[in-house]
Amino acid sequence: VMSPRGRVSLVEAMLEGNLSISDRYIDTIRACIKCTRCADVCPSGVRPEKIVQSAREMLFETIETPDDIKEALRLTFNPKRFHEWLINKNNENKIDNGIPLWQLPLIFHGNAYLPNLSEKAVLEKYPEYINSNGKKKVGLFIGCSVNYSNTTIADSAIDVLEKLGIDISIPKDQTCCGAPLLFYGDIEGAKTLANINVKAFKCDDLDAILTLCPACGITLKQDYERLTDNSNFTLKIYDISEYIAKCTDYNTKKLDISVTYHDPCYLRLGQKVSAEPRQILKDVAKYIEMKDANKCCGYGGTLALFHPEISQKIGESKVKNIINSGADFIATGCPGCILFINDMLKKSGINKNVLHTIQIFQRSLDHSI
Repeated sequence: VMSPRGRVSLVEAMLEGNLSISDRYIDTIRACIKCTRCADVCPSGVRPEKIVQSAREMLFETIETPDDIKEALRLTFNPKRFHEWLINKNNENKIDNGIPLWQLPLIFHGNAYLPNLSEKAVLEKYPEYINSNGKKKVGLFIGCSVNYSNTTIADSAIDVLEKLGIDISIPKDQTCCGAPLLFYGDIEGAKTLANINVKAFKCDDLDAILTLCPACGITLKQDYERLTDNSNFTLKIYDISEYIAKCTDYNTKKLDISVTYHDPCYLRLGQKVSAEPRQILKDVAKYIEMKDANKCCGYGGTLALFHPEISQKIGESKVKNIINSGADFIATGCPGCILFINDMLKKSGINKNVLHTIQIFQRSLDHSI
């Protein structure tokens, strides 16, 4: 039942009244990570992930959402309050070994890869507009993960864009892309967030809007088509590696390092972006293609949360391929994949760093590796 065909059959049986909503049904529907691999290979052109999304929306209307999840989803409407809430949660519940109590269920499953929170969010750190005296002007969509924890990714992105002479708009009013709400089927909540973001970015004044996280990117590129009435917004969304490869003339120094690349599912499958980050990496370092680079690392967002044993098994395979590549560094375009693969390498005793593609690119501009 965990296969795409199995999920579609379950939804069909439920709609026809031959199956009642049970914990197993809910778990099966929510276990889908929406990587779109099934749609990518389906000869009939079926989109199982869209069927699953509709099922999630029906579940949201039918069953009660747990109070803690309700609270977290509500806070996505206000980034500053959400950040304060996360920090307070951390500070209130610290225990002797430094692991917050609210993270313990994941620790018991062997998942210690949850990130530390930055004391200052990206949206609080930078001005709303950075003038580089350039001919191009882009908006930068920060995303929750980068805003609250993986802040160095934003630091690198902003530094790169400035050095390339590109003006940057970082609207303070931008908020969560809505992906967590869509996961739980809260379509109306997701629409509210989408409209906040569309209003914040004023896309008619921008050449492009860049994303740093593939989950945000696929949400803004695809889901916003039905969440908002502004078609121009979705057309201007680029992953940052996609934009740099296609829309800039960069001049970098070749680093004396070797690097391999892991394809995030939401970037390669969801957005068809795979050649662009490789092009960048080949220009700035010795590039080595690892085996099965296009296969999931095991993170998959909710996969790691609800099915840690499956997640860990997939992760072990990715670590093996990384080791066999012999590369000095691992690059990828997803903050979640970075977090997960770094943790898997640490557990395996492997002293290698996983960085965002933009971080490797920044170092080539500075020649700092």
